[in-house]
Amino acid sequence: MTDKVLDQAIDWLVKLESSQHAPALCAACLAWRQADPQHEATWQALQEAQTCFAQARELPAGVAVSTLGDPGRRAAVKALALGLLGLGVAGGTVQQSPWRVSLADYSTTTGERRRFALADGTEVRLNSRSAANVRFGQHERLVELREGQVHVKAGPDPLLRPLCVSSAQARFLGTDFDLCQEKDRTRLTVDQGTVAIHLPGQAPVPVQAGEQFMVDVAGARRIEHPTFEGSAWTRGLLITRQMPLQELAAQLARQRSGWVGCDPAVAGLQVSGVFQLDDTDNALRTLAHTLPVRLMWRTSLWVRIVPA
Repeated sequence: MTDKVLDQAIDWLVKLESSQHAPALCAACLAWRQADPQHEATWQALQEAQTCFAQARELPAGVAVSTLGDPGRRAAVKALALGLLGLGVAGGTVQQSPWRVSLADYSTTTGERRRFALADGTEVRLNSRSAANVRFGQHERLVELREGQVHVKAGPDPLLRPLCVSSAQARFLGTDFDLCQEKDRTRLTVDQGTVAIHLPGQAPVPVQAGEQFMVDVAGARRIEHPTFEGSAWTRGLLITRQMPLQELAAQLARQRSGWVGCDPAVAGLQVSGVFQLDDTDNALRTLAHTLPVRLMWRTSLWVRIVPA
C-alpha cells in the first residue's frame, strides 16, 4: 500500500460525504475499491482509522468524516490508517478494533486462541481476534466480552459469587458456556448447566445445556437448527451442519490474515464437515474439492470463492 492509494481513498471519502453519497458516485467508488485488493484494504483501514480518531478525541463519528478535508485532521487520520495497515488490521475487511484490544485485560490476535486461568480457578478461553476484561467484586465475578468470542468455565468461589459474562446486548449468568459477539447480536452456546440471559427490563431467560440462543434488540430466541458447534473452536475445530458457504467463509476469515470473499452465486451452498482452524488454506482447498466452486487467489492474503 502506498501514500498515493491512501490519498485516493481519502479523496473518495470526501467526495462521497460532500455529495451526500450520490448513487453514481457510490458506484464509481465501489468500482475503484474492487479494482485492486489493496484499494479495498486501504478503504477499510481508512474507515477504521476514522473511528479510532473519533474515539480518541471523544467526538461523534461523523465529525471525522465531515472535516476530513481539513489538512491537520487529514494528516492525522492518514497516519493512523497507515499504522493500521502496517499492523495488518485491514485486509479487505476490518479484522479487529485496535482501541478495544489495547484497553482490554486479555486479548488475542488473528489466528491466535488462548486459555487464561483466573485467580479463582475460572477458565477463560478467547478465540481469534477477541478481547475481554475481568472485574471481580463483592457480589459477582464479571467477564466483559469487548470483541470476538469467549468460552468460560467457572471455578469454585468461596464467596458464592455468580459468574457473569456481559456482551453488547445482555448479561449471561452460568458456569460453562460460550459467547460470540457478532454484529448487533450475541450468540450463546451452553455446554453444561443452565445459563440465565438478562436483558434490560426483561425477566431472565433460562437456557439449558446443548442449546444455542441468539440475543439482539428483539430479545432472546432459540436457534432451532444450529449451523455449527459453538464451542468446537476451543479444540481447534470448526464443525458445521448445513452451514451456508458465505457464513463458513466468514468463520475461516476470522482465523487468518487477509481477506476471504464469497461470490453471491455460491453463497447459499450448504456445507457440513469438520475443518481444522490451524490450517485454513487446507479448509479452503477442501471446499474446492467437494463443492462446485473454485478458489480465485490474488495474493496469499486475498482469496475469493467463486463458481467452478
